[in-house]
Amino acid sequence: MTARIVAATFLASDGEYLEAVIEVGGQRLHVMDEFGGGQLAAGTQVQLELWPMASELDDWDAMFTANPGREKRLVRLDGWRYLALGVVTQVDPVVCDCGLLQLENPFTTHDGRCVGAYVGVTLVRIDACLA
Repeated sequence: MTARIVAATFLASDGEYLEAVIEVGGQRLHVMDEFGGGQLAAGTQVQLELWPMASELDDWDAMFTANPGREKRLVRLDGWRYLALGVVTQVDPVVCDCGLLQLENPFTTHDGRCVGAYVGVTLVRIDACLA
């Protein structure tokens, strides 16, 4: 996956390498705290690298039917798991534009017919570290 550097507002943390809550572009995200959030005061502005970690268990058909609304966004499932909704912008390697995040290689295909397809990819978590 590819990291994205974002300006974030720190809200809370359960501790290093545990769940932290940040806000990015008006969206609240539950991420893995790899940035020392426990040392920060709520409301602190930080530059973070977000690293999405795609599940390797997603079913091909499920991915290609999970986004009938043709959206680009992150939907929180539970804990720090998300469904990343987006569009395939290239293959070899596969890149999906999910709005806030770009997913690189969430699955593998060489079939150019997938470009333009709207998909839903499960993220097992999003790691956040200092940029």
